[in-house]
Amino acid sequence: MPRLRSNIVAVYIARPAGDGVGMGAETGVELLMLQRPEGHRFAGAWQTVGGHIEERRGETAWQAALRELDEETGLAVERWFRIDRPESFYNPENDTIYLVPAFAALVAAGAEPTLSEEHQAWRWQTAEEAAASVDWAAMRDSLLLVGAALADVGRPGLGVTEFDPAGLGGG
Repeated sequence: MPRLRSNIVAVYIARPAGDGVGMGAETGVELLMLQRPEGHRFAGAWQTVGGHIEERRGETAWQAALRELDEETGLAVERWFRIDRPESFYNPENDTIYLVPAFAALVAAGAEPTLSEEHQAWRWQTAEEAAASVDWAAMRDSLLLVGAALADVGRPGLGVTEFDPAGLGGG
């Protein structure tokens, strides 16, 4: 029988498209995609921010999301959202079903990341372009969900719920 694990997080980074003026539904958002370098797992793949929850340190999923975003991009987040349903996938190598808490982070229009050694390139794309560039169905679905939910950043739509890390004792 496969075991269940929930020790990794995913973070989808969005910024207002264009110059961010207007912020209406017609403006929309761009999503940050990162490319894995040679020598790393999934070399050449485009993906979002993700990583492991540091269980030994008692880290929560949302704390891991904040840490991973900072480590991998150095971006300052203006607003945080949790994606209302976790992602899931099965790994036959260890017969494990993973449930992945997922988050969205809104950064300023024009923001650009500072990459860690975990990625070799970055690009901002529409949700549809980003979804077409990934190899995982759960990631594709989350990219489309975040793009639709944050199309009008003044009024987030279905699928995401805003939260304040400072109100949870961190961030």
